[in-house]
Order: sequence, then C-alpha cells, then structure tokens
Amino acid sequence: MPDTDTHTLPATLPPDPADEAMCARARERYTADRKSRWRRRRKRHAELPNLIIVGGLKCGTTSIHHYLGLHPDIQMSKPKELNFFVEELNWDLGLDWYASRFDSRFKVRGESSPHYTNLPRFEGAAERIRQNCPDARLLYMVRDPIKRILSHWVHATGAGYETGDLVEVLSSPDNSYTNRSKYWMQLQPYLERFDPEQIEIVAQEELHADREGTMRKAFAFAGVDENFTSEQFDREWEKSSAKEGDKYQLMEKLIKLPGFRSFDRNFDRLPESMRWIVEKIVHDPDKPSSPKPKLPDDLFEVVRGRFTEDVAELQKFAGREFPAWHDYS
Repeated sequence: MPDTDTHTLPATLPPDPADEAMCARARERYTADRKSRWRRRRKRHAELPNLIIVGGLKCGTTSIHHYLGLHPDIQMSKPKELNFFVEELNWDLGLDWYASRFDSRFKVRGESSPHYTNLPRFEGAAERIRQNCPDARLLYMVRDPIKRILSHWVHATGAGYETGDLVEVLSSPDNSYTNRSKYWMQLQPYLERFDPEQIEIVAQEELHADREGTMRKAFAFAGVDENFTSEQFDREWEKSSAKEGDKYQLMEKLIKLPGFRSFDRNFDRLPESMRWIVEKIVHDPDKPSSPKPKLPDDLFEVVRGRFTEDVAELQKFAGREFPAWHDYS
C-alpha cells in the first residue's frame, strides 16, 4: 500500500539543497537577459508557443525537444529550458521576452521546461500557461518512477547539487525525487485547466524502443505531418551514463567559474551541429548506460508502494500500460 495520498499535493517541504541549487542555475542562465533591455524587448515575428513540454525531469525531454525541432514545420526554443511560467525563476523577464523566443512563421512553436511539473516547489505554472497560451498542446514525458528517481540522483550528485545519502533521503516519503516521479499528482493543475485532449503522455521507454513510431504520434499530436523522419533520430541527448564520468564532472566544475558561466548560459543557443560535438565529448552518447545506484530491497518496496495509485491513474489517463516499468500494482 502507498504511504501517501497521491491525489493530495504535499505540504510545503523543508528547503531541498539539491533542488535549490538546480533551480538557482536555471535562473542564473538568463542573467544577461535581465540586465539588457534589448534582450527583453519584443522582436519581429515574435509569437507565443502552442506546444509546451511540461516535464518530467530526466525523462527524455532533451531528446524529444531536439527530435521535434528537426521537423520543418516546428520551431523549438533555443535555449530549450525557458522556465518562464515559474514565477520564482524567469517570469520576471516578461511576456515580450518570452514571445521573442519563438517565430510566428512556424506552424508549431515549442519549448521544454521540466520545472513546470515541480510541485510543491513551484506552484502556479499551469494557471499562467492557461492564461497566456490557452490553446497550447501540452506534452508530458514520463519514465518508470524509480528509474527516474535514480537517474535524477545520478544527475544531482554528478553536478554537485546533492551531497546527502541516498537511503536516508529516500526513506522520507516527502522529497523532491519522489514528488517529481508522481506524474499523476503533478498533472492535476493541468487537468483542472486544460481539455484532456490537449495533453499527451509519452514514456521515455517508448521513445527509446520505437523512436519513429513514437515521433509519428508526437508529430500528429503537434498537428504537423506525422510521416516526417530524420537520420538524427538516432542521436540520444544527455545520457545519464555521463553523469558519473570525469569529463562531465570536470565540465560541471568549470561552468561554475566566472569565465565559463557565459558558455553555460549560451550553450543551447549554438547551432545543433556544434552542440552535438560538445554532447559527444561530454555525455558520450555511444557509451553503454552506467549502472544506477541500487536501493536495498526493503526500501525499494517502500518506494515502489508510494506510486501504486499514481501509476494506475496515469496509465488510465494515457489509455495504455507502460510494460517496461516495474510492477506498481
């Protein structure tokens, strides 16, 4: 039996140092835009997005963002994670700044910000999206909840955000790792404000196992030619196998130095060919996935039980089971 009510939003949690550090970096990336009037003014052909990937963290949002952007009728934002509709992050940059990340000459304009499903850390994102982009289609990437937790942990420790003990952190039912994997709970504010037909669920496992088939469904959902394909669908972005590697951890240390912060802020603005060169060096996409941390059997069962109702409701909404997931029944 689950040890929490998955339909009830968790109470405000004590500060989570790892999540705080990750969020601080997300805001810091737009420091130059805050200081510049020119960067914040509305530009020609600016238009609000009509496709928003609202999460989840470590569920393949980077890859699908790139795959969608390959379509000639779709423009995906550069940088990828604008986090605009989170008041505590980049809402202060203003609607003109946000609209200028998109080009009205494209049929579909999209962005991807996993912090849009980061309850209870950030509230109100769904309402701000509804007020400003009421007709937007919302795509939610999900992943086996426990596998997502462990990938999140590897990312947080590799980047130096997390310094705690895995067992100790996950033993508490209320932590950012667990909450981020409660997809049905995270979806509630969107289901209250948007038509269910505006929301599409895509599992990372589906994207990995059937890249072309999953992208056809995503293109159809976005409203463009679903038969488009690209040889670049073979590329996997930001594989977690790199997070424990020396090259990744060296890069994380470098970008915290004043002379390298500008590179971090502007990396996603580089042409895709240049970003892929860096991706191959830092994340080594051809390297086999590294082993994830292993939970003790008793803790695994406790954590698994937290998702029983949440997974059941999510699969009911999606209209299918996710067979590559653990058994959460």
